[in-house]
Amino acid sequence: MTDHQRAAFVCAVTGSVLLWIPIGLMIVTAIIGSISAGRLLMDYFMPAELFFLVLAGWILLVVGSVLSQRTRIPVVIIGLVAFGLLIGCQLIAVMSGLSSGAIPAEGFIWYLVLGMLILYDVLVIVLGIVGIRLSHAVKTGE
Repeated sequence: MTDHQRAAFVCAVTGSVLLWIPIGLMIVTAIIGSISAGRLLMDYFMPAELFFLVLAGWILLVVGSVLSQRTRIPVVIIGLVAFGLLIGCQLIAVMSGLSSGAIPAEGFIWYLVLGMLILYDVLVIVLGIVGIRLSHAVKTGE
């Protein structure tokens, strides 16, 4: 394994771990909260709240994909779309008055913001999967 491959592998593994931390915490707290409350509870805001981990993981995946010359385009596009969705849902919530409580949490704006946030969560999971695949490809030399 050359130095570039080793660096790409370290970046891909570290980036994947950082991307999966918010998702793992969301799942663990959902299991614990659901068991104790007796109904399904999930903090789907957690990946957005831990944005700094997702950003660091994405940057490391970009570096790893550039060093390994693999999956550059999917990593960049999925990351940009995810961050665009996160910024967009925050802007819509602020501009509509949803975040300040000026309008009630109901109706089209509420569902639009929730949909964008859930899609962001899904794209973080997809980035984590791409990171695992990138780590495997660099490790095996495929």
